[in-house]
Amino acid sequence: MNKVLLLLILALSLIVAGCTEKPIETPNISEETTTITHLTYGGFVMTNMAFQELVINDTSVVLSYYGPSHELTQRFIKPLNASTRSNLLQLFSDSDFLEMNDTYAPQEGQPVVTDVGTLEISLQQTDLNKTVKVEPYSQEYMPKGLQNIDQALVDLKQYALTISGTEAETIAEDWIKNAPTYKYDGSNLTLINHVTMESFPEQHSLTYSFMSSHAGYGNRSDQMTAEAITNHTLNINMYQGLVTSAIIDDVWDEMNQQMIESERTTLEYKNILCNETPWAKWYGEGNIQFFKEPTESELIVAYYSNVYGIEVTDITVDGNAEQCSYNLQVLPDAVQAMKDMGWQKT
Repeated sequence: MNKVLLLLILALSLIVAGCTEKPIETPNISEETTTITHLTYGGFVMTNMAFQELVINDTSVVLSYYGPSHELTQRFIKPLNASTRSNLLQLFSDSDFLEMNDTYAPQEGQPVVTDVGTLEISLQQTDLNKTVKVEPYSQEYMPKGLQNIDQALVDLKQYALTISGTEAETIAEDWIKNAPTYKYDGSNLTLINHVTMESFPEQHSLTYSFMSSHAGYGNRSDQMTAEAITNHTLNINMYQGLVTSAIIDDVWDEMNQQMIESERTTLEYKNILCNETPWAKWYGEGNIQFFKEPTESELIVAYYSNVYGIEVTDITVDGNAEQCSYNLQVLPDAVQAMKDMGWQKT
């Protein structure tokens, strides 16, 4: 009898222990309170885009650009519909984002991609904060699930950057009115021409005319200038909602406040694998799309203009199916940056 009683007590103890032991649960990604952030920084980018932060909340997609000291330089806000947000959260869940490593970097034997900066993808809830860093920022170092998440967020970034022709004109005109030349004595700002180029995100080229009441360019408040009604023509280029160049009368760089030097420098890039050029990789990663297949020269122009703000001209390509060499011309102030990227003077 005592033996039977002892066995019953032992069995009951095991049952109680089994009932009280709780399995470790993975936190759930909530539909209601989740904020997602896609942050990139470092690498070769324009200074006004040193930090690029995409934030997805319950109702909006917010893309912000910051300068090197984290000062806000531009912000784009677009509405987010419920189904897109739900699909994005499901992608995070299906990809096991909460179980991913905190950091991904090149593994032994993998080539190191340079000058691309760092990526941080974060998911925040009331009781949860998960950040995954990829350094350097290349999908080669990510697991498949993280690649899919990154691409979905990049697509939303492009959506945030999509602007209408009217929005482009508003941005351009606000920029002109606050730039030194027009702000000093400009008037009668008039749009002459607006071309939307065949790319995605859209690139805009806008031409304006305006009048100044004094000769010269820039802020002339500390100069002795003649009072003379002067007609000007201003060409604006815009990419991703940002003014990338502003040239007055083909002689004055309004962004850098200096006269344009007409003398250009010829540079060469020799014996590189044709399919491993920086612009080929940039195009292959979906950073820009064209409505029709671009020529290599068009791709080179788009790459250096959009990524570095450098105007390149007179491009020539020489090579076979595997190795290529390139020549092009840039203004003197861009020579050092191009040399840092592997170009050499001829």
